[in-house]
Amino acid sequence: MFKSILLLTLMGIGASAFAQTTEDQINIYLNCPSCDVNYVKNEINFVNYANDPLRAQVQILVSVQSTGAGGTLHHLEFLGKENFDGDQFSLDFQAEATLTNLERQQGLVRIIKLGLVPFVAQTPMAPDLNLAIKKQEPDSSSTSLTKTKKPLDSWIFEAYSSFNWDKESLRSTLDLRYGLSAELLSQDWRVRIEPSFYYQERVVRSNEEEIHSYRRQQGYNGKVVRSLNQHWSIGLINNVYSNTYNNVKLGLWIAPAVEFSLLPYSEVVTREFTVAYHMGRLYNQYFEETIFLKMNDKVFSHFMDVNLRMRRQWGDITMFMQGSCFLNDWSRNHLLLNGRVGVRVFKGMAFNLGGSFRIVNDQITLPRGDATLEDVLLGQRQLATAFDSNVNFGLRYTFGALYNNVVNTRL
Repeated sequence: MFKSILLLTLMGIGASAFAQTTEDQINIYLNCPSCDVNYVKNEINFVNYANDPLRAQVQILVSVQSTGAGGTLHHLEFLGKENFDGDQFSLDFQAEATLTNLERQQGLVRIIKLGLVPFVAQTPMAPDLNLAIKKQEPDSSSTSLTKTKKPLDSWIFEAYSSFNWDKESLRSTLDLRYGLSAELLSQDWRVRIEPSFYYQERVVRSNEEEIHSYRRQQGYNGKVVRSLNQHWSIGLINNVYSNTYNNVKLGLWIAPAVEFSLLPYSEVVTREFTVAYHMGRLYNQYFEETIFLKMNDKVFSHFMDVNLRMRRQWGDITMFMQGSCFLNDWSRNHLLLNGRVGVRVFKGMAFNLGGSFRIVNDQITLPRGDATLEDVLLGQRQLATAFDSNVNFGLRYTFGALYNNVVNTRL
Protein backbone atom coordinates (compact mmCIF):
# COMPACT_ATOMS: atom_id res chain seq x y z
CA MET A 1 0.00 0.00 0.00
CA PHE A 2 1.37 3.37 -1.00
CA LYS A 3 1.63 6.07 1.63
CA SER A 4 1.53 9.65 0.42
CA ILE A 5 3.76 11.95 2.38
CA LEU A 6 3.26 15.64 1.75
CA LEU A 7 6.58 17.47 1.40
CA LEU A 8 6.50 21.21 0.88
CA THR A 9 9.32 22.59 -1.26
CA LEU A 10 9.55 26.33 -1.63
CA MET A 11 12.75 26.18 -3.63
CA GLY A 12 11.40 28.62 -6.16
CA ILE A 13 10.77 31.19 -3.50
CA GLY A 14 14.04 30.48 -1.75
CA ALA A 15 15.99 30.86 -4.97
CA SER A 16 14.38 34.16 -5.85
CA ALA A 17 14.10 35.61 -2.36
CA PHE A 18 16.66 38.29 -3.06
CA ALA A 19 14.97 39.18 -6.32
CA GLN A 20 11.84 40.13 -4.44
CA THR A 21 11.46 43.33 -2.47
CA THR A 22 10.75 43.23 1.24
CA GLU A 23 7.36 44.78 0.45
CA ASP A 24 6.45 41.62 -1.48
CA GLN A 25 7.35 39.40 1.48
CA ILE A 26 4.85 38.79 4.24
CA ASN A 27 5.68 39.87 7.79
CA ILE A 28 5.50 37.06 10.34
CA TYR A 29 5.95 36.84 14.11
CA LEU A 30 7.21 33.47 15.32
CA ASN A 31 6.49 32.53 18.94
CA CYS A 32 8.21 29.17 19.19
CA PRO A 33 10.23 28.38 22.32
CA SER A 34 11.33 25.04 20.84
CA CYS A 35 12.66 26.56 17.59
CA ASP A 36 16.23 27.49 16.78
CA VAL A 37 15.43 30.97 15.44
CA ASN A 38 18.69 31.32 13.51
CA TYR A 39 18.10 27.99 11.78
CA VAL A 40 14.51 28.95 10.91
CA LYS A 41 15.59 32.32 9.48
CA ASN A 42 18.28 30.65 7.39
CA GLU A 43 15.90 27.99 5.99
CA ILE A 44 12.84 30.25 5.53
CA ASN A 45 14.27 33.39 3.95
CA PHE A 46 11.25 34.49 1.91
CA VAL A 47 9.47 36.30 4.77
CA ASN A 48 10.18 39.25 7.05
CA TYR A 49 10.56 38.43 10.74
CA ALA A 50 8.78 41.01 12.89
CA ASN A 51 10.08 41.84 16.35
CA ASP A 52 6.57 42.43 17.67
CA PRO A 53 3.36 40.46 17.01
CA LEU A 54 1.34 43.61 16.40
CA ARG A 55 3.56 44.40 13.41
CA ALA A 56 3.02 41.01 11.80
CA GLN A 57 0.61 39.95 9.06
CA VAL A 58 0.86 36.34 10.24
CA GLN A 59 1.43 35.19 13.81
CA ILE A 60 2.72 31.66 14.37
CA LEU A 61 2.13 30.32 17.89
CA VAL A 62 3.76 27.01 18.76
CA SER A 63 2.73 24.97 21.81
CA VAL A 64 4.50 21.80 22.94
CA GLN A 65 2.94 18.78 24.64
CA SER A 66 4.65 15.54 25.71
CA THR A 67 3.44 12.33 24.08
CA GLY A 68 3.16 8.85 25.49
CA ALA A 69 6.10 7.58 23.44
CA GLY A 70 8.47 10.04 25.08
CA GLY A 71 8.36 12.46 22.14
CA THR A 72 6.73 15.86 21.73
CA LEU A 73 3.68 17.12 19.88
CA HIS A 74 4.17 20.60 18.43
CA HIS A 75 0.88 22.41 17.77
CA LEU A 76 1.29 25.33 15.35
CA GLU A 77 -1.40 27.99 15.02
CA PHE A 78 -1.27 30.33 12.02
CA LEU A 79 -3.24 33.54 12.64
CA GLY A 80 -3.75 35.98 9.76
CA LYS A 81 -3.85 39.73 10.36
CA GLU A 82 -4.32 42.88 8.27
CA ASN A 83 -4.97 41.75 4.69
CA PHE A 84 -5.04 38.13 5.88
CA ASP A 85 -7.54 38.83 8.63
CA GLY A 86 -9.83 35.84 9.16
CA ASP A 87 -7.34 33.30 7.79
CA GLN A 88 -6.67 30.98 10.70
CA PHE A 89 -5.80 27.29 10.94
CA SER A 90 -3.49 24.91 12.79
CA LEU A 91 -1.05 22.11 11.98
CA ASP A 92 0.67 19.49 14.14
CA PHE A 93 4.18 18.11 14.06
CA GLN A 94 4.95 15.02 16.15
CA ALA A 95 8.62 14.60 16.99
CA GLU A 96 9.64 11.11 18.03
CA ALA A 97 11.90 10.71 21.06
CA THR A 98 14.63 9.23 18.84
CA LEU A 99 15.00 12.37 16.69
CA THR A 100 18.11 14.48 17.02
CA ASN A 101 17.77 18.22 17.59
CA LEU A 102 18.62 18.89 13.93
CA GLU A 103 15.94 16.46 12.71
CA ARG A 104 13.43 18.11 15.05
CA GLN A 105 14.29 21.56 13.68
CA GLN A 106 14.02 20.29 10.11
CA GLY A 107 10.55 18.94 10.86
CA LEU A 108 9.42 22.23 12.40
CA VAL A 109 10.73 24.18 9.40
CA ARG A 110 8.84 21.89 7.03
CA ILE A 111 5.56 22.41 8.89
CA ILE A 112 6.09 26.20 9.12
CA LYS A 113 6.68 26.32 5.37
CA LEU A 114 3.55 24.28 4.78
CA GLY A 115 1.51 26.64 6.93
CA LEU A 116 2.79 29.71 5.11
CA VAL A 117 1.59 28.47 1.70
CA PRO A 118 -1.97 29.93 1.88
CA PHE A 119 -0.55 33.34 2.80
CA VAL A 120 2.32 33.38 0.27
CA ALA A 121 -0.14 32.30 -2.44
CA GLN A 122 -1.92 35.67 -2.01
CA THR A 123 1.22 37.74 -2.61
CA PRO A 124 3.25 38.67 -5.73
CA MET A 125 5.55 35.77 -4.80
CA ALA A 126 2.85 33.23 -5.69
CA PRO A 127 4.30 32.47 -9.20
CA ASP A 128 7.52 31.30 -7.52
CA LEU A 129 5.70 28.78 -5.36
CA ASN A 130 6.37 25.11 -6.17
CA LEU A 131 4.57 22.20 -4.53
CA ALA A 132 5.74 18.59 -4.77
CA ILE A 133 4.27 15.39 -3.39
CA LYS A 134 6.61 12.46 -2.92
CA LYS A 135 5.30 8.90 -2.87
CA GLN A 136 7.04 6.47 -0.60
CA GLU A 137 7.22 2.77 -1.38
CA PRO A 138 5.72 0.45 1.26
CA ASP A 139 8.00 -1.46 3.59
CA SER A 140 8.83 -4.71 1.78
CA SER A 141 9.21 -6.49 5.12
CA SER A 142 5.54 -5.93 5.89
CA THR A 143 3.66 -9.12 5.11
CA SER A 144 0.19 -8.09 6.24
CA LEU A 145 -1.93 -4.99 6.68
CA THR A 146 -2.40 -5.66 10.35
CA LYS A 147 0.06 -6.77 12.96
CA THR A 148 -0.58 -8.61 16.16
CA LYS A 149 -0.18 -6.16 19.04
CA LYS A 150 2.06 -7.39 21.82
CA PRO A 151 1.27 -6.62 25.48
CA LEU A 152 4.22 -4.22 25.84
CA ASP A 153 3.70 -2.36 22.55
CA SER A 154 1.76 0.42 24.28
CA TRP A 155 4.30 0.91 27.08
CA ILE A 156 7.20 3.35 27.06
CA PHE A 157 10.19 2.65 29.32
CA GLU A 158 12.92 5.13 30.19
CA ALA A 159 15.97 4.74 32.44
CA TYR A 160 18.00 7.78 33.42
CA SER A 161 20.96 8.73 35.57
CA SER A 162 23.07 11.81 36.21
CA PHE A 163 26.27 12.52 38.11
CA ASN A 164 27.59 15.95 39.03
CA TRP A 165 30.64 16.85 41.11
CA ASP A 166 31.68 20.44 41.89
CA LYS A 167 34.91 20.93 43.79
CA GLU A 168 36.79 23.96 45.08
CA SER A 169 39.59 24.39 47.58
CA LEU A 170 37.29 24.72 50.58
CA ARG A 171 34.09 23.04 49.49
CA SER A 172 32.69 20.35 47.24
CA THR A 173 29.27 19.03 46.22
CA LEU A 174 28.37 15.61 44.87
CA ASP A 175 24.97 14.94 43.28
CA LEU A 176 23.83 11.50 42.11
CA ARG A 177 20.44 10.83 40.58
CA TYR A 178 18.97 7.81 38.80
CA GLY A 179 15.61 6.23 38.18
CA LEU A 180 13.22 4.43 35.87
CA SER A 181 9.84 5.29 34.42
CA ALA A 182 7.28 3.09 32.71
CA GLU A 183 4.20 4.68 31.14
CA LEU A 184 1.14 3.48 29.28
CA LEU A 185 -0.64 6.28 27.45
CA SER A 186 -3.76 5.97 25.31
CA GLN A 187 -6.93 7.94 24.72
CA ASP A 188 -8.64 6.02 27.55
CA TRP A 189 -5.85 5.19 29.98
CA ARG A 190 -2.78 6.75 31.54
CA VAL A 191 -0.63 4.53 33.75
CA ARG A 192 2.71 5.69 35.13
CA ILE A 193 5.19 3.92 37.43
CA GLU A 194 8.31 5.87 38.41
CA PRO A 195 10.89 4.75 41.01
CA SER A 196 13.69 7.27 41.66
CA PHE A 197 16.76 7.83 43.83
CA TYR A 198 18.70 10.99 44.75
CA TYR A 199 21.85 11.40 46.85
CA GLN A 200 23.74 14.59 47.72
CA GLU A 201 26.91 15.07 49.74
CA ARG A 202 28.40 18.44 50.66
CA VAL A 203 31.76 19.05 52.28
CA VAL A 204 32.87 22.43 53.67
CA ARG A 205 36.36 22.96 55.10
CA SER A 206 36.93 25.66 57.72
CA ASN A 207 39.87 26.05 60.10
CA GLU A 208 41.18 22.60 59.18
CA GLU A 209 37.78 21.11 60.06
CA GLU A 210 35.50 19.34 57.61
CA ILE A 211 31.73 19.63 57.82
CA HIS A 212 29.78 16.95 55.98
CA SER A 213 26.14 17.18 54.94
CA TYR A 214 24.13 14.31 53.42
CA ARG A 215 20.71 14.23 51.79
CA ARG A 216 18.94 11.11 50.51
CA GLN A 217 15.64 10.87 48.73
CA GLN A 218 14.18 7.73 47.22
CA GLY A 219 10.76 6.41 46.44
CA TYR A 220 8.17 5.43 43.92
CA ASN A 221 5.37 7.43 42.30
CA GLY A 222 2.48 5.65 40.62
CA LYS A 223 -0.83 6.62 39.06
CA VAL A 224 -3.64 5.02 37.09
CA VAL A 225 -6.03 7.39 35.30
CA ARG A 226 -9.13 6.49 33.30
CA SER A 227 -10.65 8.98 30.85
CA LEU A 228 -14.44 8.89 30.97
CA ASN A 229 -15.22 11.56 28.36
CA GLN A 230 -14.05 14.97 27.15
CA HIS A 231 -14.54 16.47 30.62
CA TRP A 232 -14.22 13.78 33.31
CA SER A 233 -11.41 11.50 34.49
CA ILE A 234 -10.91 9.29 37.54
CA GLY A 235 -7.74 7.82 38.95
CA LEU A 236 -5.73 6.30 41.78
CA ILE A 237 -2.51 7.88 43.08
CA ASN A 238 0.08 5.95 45.11
CA ASN A 239 3.41 7.27 46.45
CA VAL A 240 6.03 5.53 48.58
CA TYR A 241 9.01 7.62 49.66
CA SER A 242 11.87 8.28 52.06
CA ASN A 243 13.45 11.72 52.51
CA THR A 244 16.10 12.73 55.06
CA TYR A 245 15.42 16.44 54.45
CA ASN A 246 11.77 16.05 55.51
CA ASN A 247 12.60 13.57 58.34
CA VAL A 248 10.54 10.83 56.66
CA LYS A 249 12.02 7.35 56.96
CA LEU A 250 9.06 5.72 55.25
CA GLY A 251 6.06 7.50 53.78
CA LEU A 252 2.99 6.07 52.08
CA TRP A 253 0.22 7.98 50.34
CA ILE A 254 -2.68 6.36 48.49
CA ALA A 255 -5.68 8.27 47.22
CA PRO A 256 -8.47 7.96 44.65
CA ALA A 257 -8.98 11.11 42.59
CA VAL A 258 -11.45 12.72 40.19
CA GLU A 259 -10.81 15.51 37.69
CA PHE A 260 -13.23 17.76 35.82
CA SER A 261 -12.14 19.83 32.83
CA LEU A 262 -14.23 22.91 32.11
CA LEU A 263 -12.86 22.82 28.56
CA PRO A 264 -12.70 19.75 26.29
CA TYR A 265 -9.50 17.76 26.79
CA SER A 266 -8.93 18.00 23.03
CA GLU A 267 -8.02 21.68 23.49
CA VAL A 268 -5.32 21.00 26.09
CA VAL A 269 -2.49 22.12 23.77
CA THR A 270 -3.69 25.75 23.66
CA ARG A 271 -5.90 26.10 26.74
CA GLU A 272 -6.69 24.09 29.85
CA PHE A 273 -8.90 24.63 32.90
CA THR A 274 -9.20 21.68 35.29
CA VAL A 275 -10.32 21.01 38.86
CA ALA A 276 -9.09 17.84 40.61
CA TYR A 277 -10.00 16.42 44.02
CA HIS A 278 -8.02 13.81 45.97
CA MET A 279 -8.83 12.10 49.27
CA GLY A 280 -6.62 9.43 50.77
CA ARG A 281 -4.61 8.01 53.65
CA LEU A 282 -1.15 9.18 54.66
CA TYR A 283 1.29 7.13 56.73
CA ASN A 284 4.68 8.52 57.86
CA GLN A 285 7.43 6.87 59.88
CA TYR A 286 10.17 9.28 61.01
CA PHE A 287 13.94 9.23 61.51
CA GLU A 288 13.65 11.47 64.58
CA GLU A 289 10.83 12.24 66.98
CA THR A 290 8.74 15.13 65.69
CA ILE A 291 7.74 18.34 67.44
CA PHE A 292 4.44 16.56 68.21
CA LEU A 293 6.37 13.80 70.09
CA LYS A 294 5.57 11.18 67.46
CA MET A 295 7.64 8.59 65.61
CA ASN A 296 4.86 7.90 63.10
CA ASP A 297 1.58 9.38 61.85
CA LYS A 298 -1.55 7.92 60.29
CA VAL A 299 -3.95 10.53 58.95
CA PHE A 300 -6.61 10.98 56.28
CA SER A 301 -6.24 14.09 54.16
CA HIS A 302 -7.78 15.60 51.07
CA PHE A 303 -6.81 18.35 48.68
CA MET A 304 -8.06 20.16 45.60
CA ASP A 305 -6.10 21.41 42.59
CA VAL A 306 -7.25 24.13 40.18
CA ASN A 307 -5.16 24.54 37.05
CA LEU A 308 -5.56 27.18 34.33
CA ARG A 309 -3.34 27.55 31.29
CA MET A 310 -4.03 29.68 28.21
CA ARG A 311 -1.97 30.80 25.25
CA ARG A 312 -3.37 33.60 23.11
CA GLN A 313 -2.20 36.22 20.60
CA TRP A 314 -1.88 38.83 23.34
CA GLY A 315 0.14 36.60 25.64
CA ASP A 316 -0.15 33.61 27.95
CA ILE A 317 -1.46 32.81 31.42
CA THR A 318 -0.56 29.97 33.78
CA MET A 319 -2.31 29.70 37.15
CA PHE A 320 -2.28 26.92 39.74
CA MET A 321 -3.98 26.72 43.13
CA GLN A 322 -3.88 23.89 45.66
CA GLY A 323 -5.54 23.62 49.05
CA SER A 324 -5.37 20.71 51.48
CA CYS A 325 -6.07 19.75 55.09
CA PHE A 326 -6.24 16.72 57.38
CA LEU A 327 -9.73 15.34 57.83
CA ASN A 328 -9.24 14.83 61.58
CA ASP A 329 -7.81 18.36 62.10
CA TRP A 330 -8.74 21.07 59.62
CA SER A 331 -6.27 23.46 61.23
CA ARG A 332 -3.47 21.36 59.69
CA ASN A 333 -3.67 22.75 56.18
CA HIS A 334 -1.82 24.51 53.42
CA LEU A 335 -2.78 26.77 50.55
CA LEU A 336 -0.61 27.31 47.48
CA LEU A 337 -1.08 29.96 44.79
CA ASN A 338 1.25 29.93 41.80
CA GLY A 339 1.00 31.84 38.54
CA ARG A 340 2.60 33.62 35.64
CA VAL A 341 1.20 36.18 33.20
CA GLY A 342 2.90 37.46 30.04
CA VAL A 343 1.12 40.24 28.13
CA ARG A 344 1.81 42.35 25.04
CA VAL A 345 0.75 45.84 26.08
CA PHE A 346 1.28 47.60 22.75
CA LYS A 347 3.67 47.49 19.82
CA GLY A 348 7.10 46.66 21.14
CA MET A 349 6.09 46.62 24.81
CA ALA A 350 5.61 43.41 26.82
CA PHE A 351 5.74 42.50 30.47
CA ASN A 352 5.60 39.33 32.54
CA LEU A 353 4.64 38.87 36.16
CA GLY A 354 4.94 35.68 38.15
CA GLY A 355 5.24 34.34 41.62
CA SER A 356 3.91 32.03 44.28
CA PHE A 357 2.60 32.24 47.82
CA ARG A 358 2.02 29.36 50.21
CA ILE A 359 0.45 29.29 53.65
CA VAL A 360 1.91 26.39 55.63
CA ASN A 361 0.16 24.85 58.65
CA ASP A 362 0.81 21.14 58.09
CA GLN A 363 4.51 20.56 58.88
CA ILE A 364 3.91 17.43 60.93
CA THR A 365 7.29 15.93 59.99
CA LEU A 366 9.53 18.53 61.68
CA PRO A 367 11.99 16.91 64.11
CA ARG A 368 12.19 18.00 67.74
CA GLY A 369 14.91 20.36 68.86
CA ASP A 370 16.51 23.39 67.31
CA ALA A 371 18.21 23.20 63.97
CA THR A 372 21.98 23.56 64.16
CA LEU A 373 23.88 26.21 62.24
CA GLU A 374 25.23 23.48 59.97
CA ASP A 375 21.68 22.29 59.20
CA VAL A 376 20.61 25.83 58.28
CA LEU A 377 23.65 26.79 56.18
CA LEU A 378 23.91 23.47 54.34
CA GLY A 379 20.16 22.97 53.86
CA GLN A 380 20.29 19.59 55.57
CA ARG A 381 16.81 19.66 57.10
CA GLN A 382 13.45 21.31 56.70
CA LEU A 383 12.85 24.43 58.79
CA ALA A 384 9.63 25.57 60.42
CA THR A 385 7.78 28.31 58.56
CA ALA A 386 4.28 29.77 58.37
CA PHE A 387 4.59 30.74 54.71
CA ASP A 388 6.91 30.97 51.71
CA SER A 389 6.68 33.27 48.72
CA ASN A 390 8.47 34.62 45.66
CA VAL A 391 7.74 37.32 43.09
CA ASN A 392 9.34 38.04 39.73
CA PHE A 393 8.67 40.81 37.25
CA GLY A 394 10.07 41.55 33.82
CA LEU A 395 9.62 44.30 31.25
CA ARG A 396 10.78 44.41 27.63
CA TYR A 397 10.53 47.16 25.06
CA THR A 398 11.69 46.60 21.47
CA PHE A 399 12.13 49.52 19.09
CA GLY A 400 14.20 50.47 16.08
CA ALA A 401 14.18 48.26 12.96
CA LEU A 402 10.76 46.67 12.52
CA TYR A 403 12.11 43.54 10.84
CA ASN A 404 15.42 41.69 10.90
CA ASN A 405 16.00 38.63 8.74
CA VAL A 406 19.80 38.48 9.17
CA VAL A 407 21.52 35.43 10.63
CA ASN A 408 24.89 36.31 12.21
CA THR A 409 26.37 34.09 14.97
CA ARG A 410 29.97 35.44 14.95
CA LEU A 411 31.61 35.61 18.38
